[in-house]
Amino acid sequence: MRSANKIRLRALAALLCLALSFAALSGCARRHKQEEPAETPVPSPTAAPSPEPSSGGTLRIAMPVNAPCSDPLEVTTEEMLYLFSLVYDSLLTVDSAGQIQPCLCESWTNEGNGRWVLQLRQGVKWHDGRSELSAQDVVSTYQALLKMEDSYYKPCLEHINVIYAIDTRSVCVVMDVPGLAGLYSLTFPIRRSAALIGTGAYKLEHMDDDTVVLTVNEEWWDKRPYIDRVIFTERDSNLTALASYEAGQLNIVPTDILTAGKYREEGATNVFDVMTQDMEALLFNSRRPLFKNSSLRLAVAHGINRSPIITNVYSNKARASDVPIAPDNWLYDSRSAVLNYDPDAALELVEAAGFTVVSEREDGLRYSRGGASLAIKLLTSATTENTVRSDAANMIASQLKALGFRVEVVTKEHTLGNSESEFITALKEGDWDMALVGFNLSRDLDFSSFTNPDGSNNFGGVSDETLSALAGELMLAQTEEELREKAYDFQSYFVENAPFLPLYFRLNSVICSAEITGIEGAREPLLFADEKNWYFMKNAG
Repeated sequence: MRSANKIRLRALAALLCLALSFAALSGCARRHKQEEPAETPVPSPTAAPSPEPSSGGTLRIAMPVNAPCSDPLEVTTEEMLYLFSLVYDSLLTVDSAGQIQPCLCESWTNEGNGRWVLQLRQGVKWHDGRSELSAQDVVSTYQALLKMEDSYYKPCLEHINVIYAIDTRSVCVVMDVPGLAGLYSLTFPIRRSAALIGTGAYKLEHMDDDTVVLTVNEEWWDKRPYIDRVIFTERDSNLTALASYEAGQLNIVPTDILTAGKYREEGATNVFDVMTQDMEALLFNSRRPLFKNSSLRLAVAHGINRSPIITNVYSNKARASDVPIAPDNWLYDSRSAVLNYDPDAALELVEAAGFTVVSEREDGLRYSRGGASLAIKLLTSATTENTVRSDAANMIASQLKALGFRVEVVTKEHTLGNSESEFITALKEGDWDMALVGFNLSRDLDFSSFTNPDGSNNFGGVSDETLSALAGELMLAQTEEELREKAYDFQSYFVENAPFLPLYFRLNSVICSAEITGIEGAREPLLFADEKNWYFMKNAG
């Protein structure tokens, strides 16, 4: 949600659970006399059995005030995205590791040159019970999306040239990219009309001015969810939703607040951290002479200690990454984690870039032989709601001071979604050396907007033909094996040259009743993607 009177809850992905193994304790039988019985061996401890999934119960979650529509293609908030994801299915979906999985499309064939033939599942029924899913439903959904001026799913159209029906159960999709990555474009919901009638796990039971009630779809093509009902109730803010949770009116609240951990209560409330696609990155202005030199960019990378920033600024709600791929993604290469905090290496790189300390200068700045100083302008943003990013920028400035940098932090106001805010305007004008920025990354690994000279996210003017070529090869890969190989090549080159510096991916939180099991497998942006496996423990809900 993008305005002050709307909830800005964020979806999260959960913390990995550690499986505990217990070593068997062996009992030693001591015998003093033959007639004396041996001591009873100490039994080996056994793990408590996992609770059996049981059907029933109701999820209660917040939704925006004055939810704008019932058309899933017009979704504008994350909360409504959750709701629509339960009512509607897409052709393909993306699992928590970022891999494409079948949904309404049960199989697909690559016919080359960006042409894909998709086979639809047979017998998928619409909620009204009067008809089944057909290829024409897919085509009409695509055509409706084409006509929309703005939509959450508009980026899906960037790589689709055309979709047409071959017969009632198969469609042809022609992409402008020939590789496997094009399939990520087929994750928009398929609908017949703007009414809340889909093919998904839940169907509409009741809707009024402030409540939407969904009930389980007994004829869903996939495994029946355990939870019978989901009730979305209007709340005007995140704080109101959290207060409603404490009052027992809601039993699940996704949120991006950094203090979510305070709601954790043993046996009553769980708080899970999950990965997002929100990357915080430090951009270098390559249009200025200073950071044209990769040595100086790498010096900055090794001169920043991310651990205290993550702990003190983000309350551990972030995970470090040296590449623009989330650490939980199936294509993430752990060998790319090489830009660790190393002040000695950083100082060597500063000197390799031609900068030396002028001993007679009291300010301790480093100067090249030409007299240029390491005075840096670091641009960042703050909102009316928090100063987290500017706080991080100030910590970065303090750390770089030890390397001889003098960093001036310039903070500009920014409103989420406002392309004309002070911060975005200053970012585009380019009067900065480094900029601390946040990006919400797509899951298709299309980095052209960052690597191409005219890319929409290339604010720093990155111009590297090899990097652009490697990014392009990702979009050409035909198989999963080839895609992984190209992704590893991209990451290897990226950390060797540091065209910009990813710092960490943000973690959000989901606060929920301890009676609900299975949420720890969730991930943003599709918080409810695996909801069919959530359940209330017996005698709960």
